[in-house]
Amino acid sequence: MAQLTQLKRKIQAVNTTKKITHAIRLVSMASYSKLEKQVKFLNSYKKNIDITFAQLLEQCPDWTNKILFPDDIFDKTPLIILISSTRGLCGSFNANLIRFIEKKLIFENNQKPQFITIGQKAKKEILSKSIGEIILSFDEFNYNNLDLIGSEITKKIYANKNNYSSVCFYSNKFINFFTQRPTQSTLIPTNLEFEKEETEIQNFSDPIYEQNKEDILGFLASKYIKSTIWELLFQSLISENASRFLAMDSSNTNAEKIVDKLTLQYNKSRQALITREVSELAANME
Repeated sequence: MAQLTQLKRKIQAVNTTKKITHAIRLVSMASYSKLEKQVKFLNSYKKNIDITFAQLLEQCPDWTNKILFPDDIFDKTPLIILISSTRGLCGSFNANLIRFIEKKLIFENNQKPQFITIGQKAKKEILSKSIGEIILSFDEFNYNNLDLIGSEITKKIYANKNNYSSVCFYSNKFINFFTQRPTQSTLIPTNLEFEKEETEIQNFSDPIYEQNKEDILGFLASKYIKSTIWELLFQSLISENASRFLAMDSSNTNAEKIVDKLTLQYNKSRQALITREVSELAANME
């Protein structure tokens, strides 16, 4: 009888876990679907900013910007931005990223890196290694504060008086619903070769400047930085929700298998107990 009670409690516990994983799976899919609808708008905005910026740069080859094109070839003051998840239950999303970061984050003695962390996992990783100063961190990261985070990071980049020698992102890139890959993306120094190729394909008339060219390019430079940051944040966020859905879907399937196994074991034990009791009653009646 004690064995049946124990099996029944196990079945109830697994069923409770199954309800939780199922609920998280539904929430993750809802969040993913919401983000998926915004992808084409973000990509269109980012592409137009890149092409416009590249086109105007071709018209002003002498224009320079110390923020986008630093001249520190030794990379003495790099800014590293790490984007992890804010919550767990997303499978190997964070583990793969941390392993990737451990292989890539190697600094020379003359370098003084600074860090911006997004998500608690990223913050814990940098604090545990003590390899640089965290100048900004965001424990909460979701669609509602994505714009705020992008703006704050852009402000930090522009607020540095000496300018950063490089700005790199370490995050998960969305390949497809079933694949999210850790990547390193370089924001500064800026490389606009792809945008220039896109510009050559399209036919643009010569732009008419109603304001100073340098002011316009400076404004577009900030928009370019911010839109790139938005894209990387968005990629990580949609990857996180896809990874969480897959992890919870797998957990839900495993829970169903465990419940079926425990139910079968429970029924066998119950049947054996009933058979033994009937046999004992029959023996007593004789």
